[in-house]
Amino acid sequence: MPRTKNEHTRSFVQIEGRWKFEGIQATFLGPTEPGTPVGVCLSSSPFRSGTATVRANLGPKPQNSSARILIGYNAATGGYWTVGLGGYDRAYVTDAFNPGQGWRALDARGAASQLLPNHVHNIEVEVAGQRVSLSVDHVRVLESVLPSPLQGNQAGLFAWGTERIEFSDFRVLADQPRIFVVMQFGDPYDDLYQEVVRPVSKDLGFAALRADDVFRPGVILQDIIRGIVDSDVVIAEITPVNANVFYELGYAHALNKPTILLANRNTEKLPFDISGYRVIFYDDSIRGKRDIEATLRRHLESVRRGLVTE
Repeated sequence: MPRTKNEHTRSFVQIEGRWKFEGIQATFLGPTEPGTPVGVCLSSSPFRSGTATVRANLGPKPQNSSARILIGYNAATGGYWTVGLGGYDRAYVTDAFNPGQGWRALDARGAASQLLPNHVHNIEVEVAGQRVSLSVDHVRVLESVLPSPLQGNQAGLFAWGTERIEFSDFRVLADQPRIFVVMQFGDPYDDLYQEVVRPVSKDLGFAALRADDVFRPGVILQDIIRGIVDSDVVIAEITPVNANVFYELGYAHALNKPTILLANRNTEKLPFDISGYRVIFYDDSIRGKRDIEATLRRHLESVRRGLVTE
């Protein structure tokens, strides 16, 4: 997947806890209030998909601390996800924070006793749509699918505990946002994909893929499921009553994935379950092609504003 840039994060903003910042170095000094041993700081670089890395030292008592990368911070709600070391008596953790519900572990592996005292761990978090993976010291230890898309573009650091926790060399490497297209194969849908969807997507900075763009051994349904999970938005052409397309669209809806629906204007009637969704209708004509290009562009521009990582 093309990368937009390699950027060193050079400044942080303190949200919770006591911190000391020096360039791309951040040190958690402890909680601001007794009984609330949490530290949160946000970086100055937006991030949604790609790779974020940091080096973290949990100090002499790692079993009582956490050091994670924070992703998807939503400034409106204060919610976020974290991925990294420590928590829930485990070594490796992905969790979610909701201000009204607190913290909830989504995935946790290994025992906290595995974390070494005064050891500098290399933490690498890869984000592709709703797929999040964690590598520690260059070994992949965890992969999770988030129940919903990231709600914000801000990344940062998360710390838990009463001891000093040191973070260094925090970096983000951003990917292009991804579109996965589900539609029946063959004419005229291949032309719609090649002549309209792909060019408009590329022009707006999206990487667009269909299942037949993925050339690797295995079951095609697995490639489709992975494509939906790893995407930021799904485009579905729903003109023919195709069971595969509706299965894939249903899975995207189950993930709360942003979806854009396309249908030929001559479609007699949409299935009841999706009749309430906004659909872009198009005509099979030169004028119809221009119209769907313009309408699809407007929809994707709106989505892009929420996903921008530059």
